[in-house]
Amino acid sequence: MEIRKMNHATSSGGWRVKPRAPSTAPRVLLCTAYRRFRSDYLDYVGQNVYSKVRVSLKRTASPGLRFLKQNVPEIEILEYPMWRDYVKKLGEGWDVVGFSFFESEIGEVIKMAEEARRQGIKELWAGCYGALNPVIPKTVDRVFYGAAEDEMAQVFGKRVKDIEHPVVMWPMTFMPGNIPHFQTGLLYTQHGCPYKCTFCQTPVFDTGRETVNLDSIERVLRYYAKNGVSDVLILDELFGFKPQAADKITNMLARYKLRWWSQTRAAIFLRHLDEWYERGLRFPLIGVETMSQQAMDDINKKQKIEDIREFIRRTGSKPGMYRMAYYMIGYEHETVESTLKDVMRLKKIGFDAHQVNVLTPFPKTPMWDEIESRYGIFDHTYRHYDAKYMVWNHPHISAARMHYLLPTVISILNRPLDIYGRQFTRLIRDRFRARGLDFIWRDLIKSPIAAALTNDRKQVFFPKLGEKETRG
Repeated sequence: MEIRKMNHATSSGGWRVKPRAPSTAPRVLLCTAYRRFRSDYLDYVGQNVYSKVRVSLKRTASPGLRFLKQNVPEIEILEYPMWRDYVKKLGEGWDVVGFSFFESEIGEVIKMAEEARRQGIKELWAGCYGALNPVIPKTVDRVFYGAAEDEMAQVFGKRVKDIEHPVVMWPMTFMPGNIPHFQTGLLYTQHGCPYKCTFCQTPVFDTGRETVNLDSIERVLRYYAKNGVSDVLILDELFGFKPQAADKITNMLARYKLRWWSQTRAAIFLRHLDEWYERGLRFPLIGVETMSQQAMDDINKKQKIEDIREFIRRTGSKPGMYRMAYYMIGYEHETVESTLKDVMRLKKIGFDAHQVNVLTPFPKTPMWDEIESRYGIFDHTYRHYDAKYMVWNHPHISAARMHYLLPTVISILNRPLDIYGRQFTRLIRDRFRARGLDFIWRDLIKSPIAAALTNDRKQVFFPKLGEKETRG
């Protein structure tokens, strides 16, 4: 399904700090929001498929914190701890505790900040997209934005000239039972996005266009291949925007025989589709958002419906392709009836799976300001800012009606019989025809065994300047 929310945790998680002299370098602990219960990981598939029998893709590691730790090894990170583990960790004595989180996790972070204060932590930081909320400056001492590996290094009297890529893996499993299927290796090749979609916080949060060191990208791809990872998930906001870098990276993916997923615009896929397919692209993801060109223009998407149709036509002739669409409902001109008509147009076009969100205004975006001034935002429950709730006074669709409309749309677009029956059957058939016994070995034997033996929460960092590899 869709991995869009993953992007909001890319790079350094959004930290900007003032440099300190090495002799006064603080002990810094950076945390994600805590887990409320043991299986409390965001499941990107589970949000969009209403079936007990399904695959699952869980966010078990934080790309943002991993990037910071890889480039600034002096810090310590704590990813998705249970509450008791977080409280115990605070007792080890820290000068600074920071939090990397999304809007929907603000409630948990406020509780974590209160506990850190209670235990005598003198300085609290906040970063990532959730830190754009105006309540955060009242909760912590410093709020930082954007990628900041170099700024963080300056706290310890160092500099980061080239951003290095860490190991980040998320498990793909079968449900129920959480049965291992394969590990996905995450990859980010650059920070930021040149487009300014009105609903997206990236143009405000991450204004830079930093690229990730190519040698470090090859190092992490080599690690993935060596450790049984078969699928690499490229989570750039806009992969391929820099063609020369993309050419080198896709050649690396082909050299290590990795199958890969990527999200970008339809027009970019069309320009590179043949060569990327030959180099292992099998899971293209597109932010369709709407099948109305008017609505697409209103959110400044800068994409054409004709390009999407051409993308579906051309990918349909390539065996083994699985096309995924990001889609939103709740545009201001929509009614329930017009939404369902638009849904049927998207269903007919032929994507294999869809991620469906409700149009949600987020702080500091153009959409936030426009909706607040024209209609008003009535729901400020943090947990409802996961793009699955109607939080503003829509002129035609109430929050109560959206409560029923969203699952209806998901049920139409992601019928289990379609995405797991027809489409997965087609994938298996295409792969077997293309690879024969190698498919059975790689996909049905090797990958599940490697996934079962791999601890995706283990922190693995590569050496910097001759240091030994470290594991947490």
